[in-house]
Amino acid sequence: MREHRKFDRATAVIKVNYSTHGDLKMDYAQNISRGGLFLATENHFELGQDIELHLNTSGLKNAIAVPGIVRWIGERGTPAVKGIGVQFKLEDPVVKERIDRMVNVVDEPVQNYLAETMEAQSIQVFILDPNDFASKMYADGIYKMARRGEGDLSGPVEVSRFNTPQDLKNTLDDRPCNALIIELKSTEFDGVAVIKELRERFGESLPIFAISRPFPRDRYEALEAGATAFLNKPLQMRTLFNTLLICLQED
Repeated sequence: MREHRKFDRATAVIKVNYSTHGDLKMDYAQNISRGGLFLATENHFELGQDIELHLNTSGLKNAIAVPGIVRWIGERGTPAVKGIGVQFKLEDPVVKERIDRMVNVVDEPVQNYLAETMEAQSIQVFILDPNDFASKMYADGIYKMARRGEGDLSGPVEVSRFNTPQDLKNTLDDRPCNALIIELKSTEFDGVAVIKELRERFGESLPIFAISRPFPRDRYEALEAGATAFLNKPLQMRTLFNTLLICLQED
């Protein structure tokens, strides 16, 4: 069906205000930078309509503009919520790199925190996620909370990040970890299969935390494979850190 328009549709600007820097970075890492997002809205949109998401949080001089297009209109969830499915235009690596950089400097990343004393044995946390932006954010959040002295930890925290299961397995051959965080749904590897393999290899001695959307089937498959816990996206750093604390304090 051919459209007969005298004028092009105007780009809709949607303002999204986040309460904290961390919330903005988390939503970008887990949703927007991966290509899509559901926006709950009662406003009228049309399929194919261009939008521009303006990300903002306290302390930002100017909002961060992310271009996108409406690909789906309808309802989701229980109770049903009206909204639109947005596909973001981040195919151009130059545009994506620029937006990544702008989001990344919203809050200065916490540097690797190692205790000055070498007497305490470091607590090793491994992250398996091909999304560098997301895994770095998880690591920064863990470092930040550990540096504040939250939780009764027995030593300094050291976080190692891995893009592939093979890199992770090679490192596990050389040094153990106290907790593993794994992205369950990835185009790069089968998270469920990785959990099964690690559980067979290490038994119950390795705490494994699977991260994914709150779909019942994903939760069931992760726990059935041997995951210690299933953490819902969008992931709150407080939830992740508290779950790690409970696990580490039980060892």
